[in-house]
Amino acid sequence: MKKNRGIIYGILVALLMIMGVWWVYFLTTESNAQAESERQKLANDRLHAVFLIQSNPQVRNDPEGMLGDSFPQLVFEHTNHGIEVHIDPVILKATDDKARSTRNMFLYEGLFFMVLLLAGSTILVLSWRSETRFVQARELFLAGATHEFKTPLASLRLYTETLSREGLKAEDKGRIQGRMVEDIQRLENLVDEILAMSADDTFTPGPKVQLNLVDASQDVIKSLRGFAQDHDAEITLEHDGRHLAQGQEVAFTLALRNLLVNAIRHNDQPVKIEVSLTRRRNWNLLTVKDNGCGIPRRLHDKVFDCFYSGSNTGRPAGGAGVGLYLVKRNVTNMGGKIKIESDENKGCTFYIMLPAHKGD
Repeated sequence: MKKNRGIIYGILVALLMIMGVWWVYFLTTESNAQAESERQKLANDRLHAVFLIQSNPQVRNDPEGMLGDSFPQLVFEHTNHGIEVHIDPVILKATDDKARSTRNMFLYEGLFFMVLLLAGSTILVLSWRSETRFVQARELFLAGATHEFKTPLASLRLYTETLSREGLKAEDKGRIQGRMVEDIQRLENLVDEILAMSADDTFTPGPKVQLNLVDASQDVIKSLRGFAQDHDAEITLEHDGRHLAQGQEVAFTLALRNLLVNAIRHNDQPVKIEVSLTRRRNWNLLTVKDNGCGIPRRLHDKVFDCFYSGSNTGRPAGGAGVGLYLVKRNVTNMGGKIKIESDENKGCTFYIMLPAHKGD
């Protein structure tokens, strides 16, 4: 069905372009025909005037007085051989200029019409492609989200059944309960990402306030300490003083948290993550660097697209493909910019530029 729709759009675009070319050709030909008709009319008037001069002595004696009103476009010249009749060069030039002007008008209008057709066709095709990509992305997202939900749910069901058995050792119960907590955290993270993404158009981040980036970063790292230890990850923070920014604490916290969770989740253990804060004139630079497997250069722009799963980057899949999209969205809402620097097997570094507080 999608292939047939693409063929129909292609045929429609081709027909529109053919119609545009035919329209330009028709109007140009019509303009030339009108100009030729005007010149032919002037030639006929000249022949008519010559006939009247030759056949009527009164007209021959005073051609200007007798024929001037009827043939204002003609010039009567008295010579030794008689009276010669010419088409007024001014009139002839005006006729040619009018024909040329009409041709140019038709040509420009035709080209403008073709540009409109081409632009409309391009918009039509791009809209169709965008709709197709959105439908595909939605299907992939639903499939991925379903899988992400089913996996921990099935695991929780199995662990629950196991805990109900008699004679289960205490250390096994502790291990199973730890796994259950991890599955619940995985479900919570997925729900948070989906809710944050669905609130893109309805959630108002609120006014920008003074935000202490050092304190906020320390709070995020502290909240992820247990998660990092479970995955044998190390997170360090360096800063060169106080860093105040204009923004929302919720947006900053979610952005930094997603970057850190992604670095831990999508890299082989152990992973070392370095977070640093420096000042660049009127901007605060937040750097998040890891020593993981990295991201190929060709995917640097795509990783920020919604629904672009981590499996597309060559890294282990583990999310619905909205984490980095949310990071960029939150940074942008704070008036900041984000940049990625990475290559395969060379780690990954994210640079976030946030506007400094006016009083800092």
